[in-house]
Amino acid sequence: MALKIDAETVKTTMTEVLMQQVENFNTGTNGAIVLSSHYIMGDTQDFSKLAEIANLVGRRDITAVTDATVKALNSADSKSVICYFSTGSIEFKKVDERRYGADAGAFSSAIGEQIGVGFVNYMLNRGIFAVRAAIEANQATLAAGDGTGTATYTLLNTGLSKFGDASSSIVAWVMTGKVYHDIVGDGIANVKTDNVAGGIINSGTTGTLGRPAFVTDAAGLAMLDISSGLVTTTSILGLTAGALEIAETQAREIFSETVGGKENLVTRIQAESDVLITVKGYTYGGTDNPTDAVLGLKTNWTQSATDAKASAGILINVT
Repeated sequence: MALKIDAETVKTTMTEVLMQQVENFNTGTNGAIVLSSHYIMGDTQDFSKLAEIANLVGRRDITAVTDATVKALNSADSKSVICYFSTGSIEFKKVDERRYGADAGAFSSAIGEQIGVGFVNYMLNRGIFAVRAAIEANQATLAAGDGTGTATYTLLNTGLSKFGDASSSIVAWVMTGKVYHDIVGDGIANVKTDNVAGGIINSGTTGTLGRPAFVTDAAGLAMLDISSGLVTTTSILGLTAGALEIAETQAREIFSETVGGKENLVTRIQAESDVLITVKGYTYGGTDNPTDAVLGLKTNWTQSATDAKASAGILINVT
């Protein structure tokens, strides 16, 4: 039997992998990172939401007969951005199927699984570039740590204080593996654990102040020295619910063909799609289809939320 890649099998397996990852991230991060699919046209998407009304409730004078003060109701406009991505052209020799007896259906599924995992990783990494840059744009208000020390419980708590009375709205952390283990080490050295409602919760790992930690060595967590382009420090992100929305916005394409004219017949396969990135409370102002450098540049993001406590979250700068 000649090896024939079934594009539908590849696509179906990709979909299954993506659906599993959607469930993992939507629930595992308490809804801080949301993966989804919806279709739009264009390279960016503008949207509006009801802006917070300042001083909505105040004192009423029961002796007055004058007109009430009119409070204008406005919308806050934001813009999200689409990033396009592809597997590139993947080739493998048909002779490998005959040599190793691979089943075409199983091989198609294996390829679909790998592409699905790759798509999810790409989507998440681009999203982390965006949300880190957006929060960094408001660094004076929402950032803790100067990048000279390692992550500690005290520093996590200092970061949470940036949200003041809304600190409980920080529902998940995003951090690198090195940073996570710095926190674990701080917990071991100082016998610190999570204390919830007067009781200790021990799930086999050192706690992170009652919030799940998504541990990833994504390049987007690096804080860049713009003048030199060198990575100088690392960020911990403390995210609110719906802080980062990542949506596949076009039907993914899978293409395969047999190619002759070489020493061995080869099968070529290629997949492509795109992702819409939305950061809660921020608007994107950079170029369309940005590179990582453009997406992760803080000057390309501005706060659209009236109150920073209604935005994506906080940033902690560590070594």
